[in-house]
Amino acid sequence: MLKWLEQLSDANQHTIAALGAISTLAAVVVSLVLALIAQRSSRTRINARAAVSVMFHSTLEGRPKPKYVTVTITNVGLMPVMIPFSFFHWKMPFKSGSWMINPWDYSQHDPWVPQRTYPAEIRPRGSATFFLSEIDRFRSTMAEMLQEVSHLRWRVRFIKAIVLTDDGKIFKVKLDKTIRREVAKVRRTAKALSHL
Repeated sequence: MLKWLEQLSDANQHTIAALGAISTLAAVVVSLVLALIAQRSSRTRINARAAVSVMFHSTLEGRPKPKYVTVTITNVGLMPVMIPFSFFHWKMPFKSGSWMINPWDYSQHDPWVPQRTYPAEIRPRGSATFFLSEIDRFRSTMAEMLQEVSHLRWRVRFIKAIVLTDDGKIFKVKLDKTIRREVAKVRRTAKALSHL
């Protein structure tokens, strides 16, 4: 029996060496894939959505409802995310740099928006809503931005927003149609004023 095993191993020594090399390579590939999965799971991962939000409360009955530009950030990763004070930026296509927006909820502007301390932590699988601006302030800020790029105002249709986390990662913000409508209104107003 042992003689048969010796003859088999002598006749197939290259095949056995190839199988050994393939199994070693497979073990290296599996360990690299597992290391990559572990690294990706510890990365910062968020989803962000900006919208115009209307405040409803019983004390506002019969009065105009305050409107705010808000950003809801959801932590879809496995690690906590820190959101710094200067987390939100507007970005215009073909323009270097961006416009940083100081959040409205950093200080107590009105009784409807709770004051928030920064950096703000969002736990894994958690979300938080940040108040960026009161609607009139948003319109005036957007009008100022339009004046800066008045020679290429058509680009405003393609305006983007990004969120920057405390660890330096950049994420795109999905802009709700309510924001898009407000930007379009400001753009039309600026265009009408430029023709006067």
